[in-house]
Amino acid sequence: MSENSKRSRVEVILAAMAVSVIGLSVLSILTTLLLVFLGVTNLPVLLAQLPLIGLPFGFLIIIALLIAAIIRRSREASDN
Repeated sequence: MSENSKRSRVEVILAAMAVSVIGLSVLSILTTLLLVFLGVTNLPVLLAQLPLIGLPFGFLIIIALLIAAIIRRSREASDN
C-alpha cells in the first residue's frame, strides 16, 4: 500500500464486503421490479427476500467499518 493509504486489511475487506452485499441486494430489487413489470407471476422467493437480509447486514458491515476506522485513527493519534 502507498504511504497516503494507511487503511488496514480489515478495513479493505469490510469495505469490499459492504459494497458486494449492498450491490447484490440492489441488483435483486431491480431484478424483482423488472420481472414484475414484465408480468412474471412465479418469482423466486429468495430473490424477493434477499434485500430484506442483505441491506441490514450491509448496514452492520458499514458500522463495523466505521468502528475499525475510529480505532485506527485513535491509535494513530496516540502514537503522535
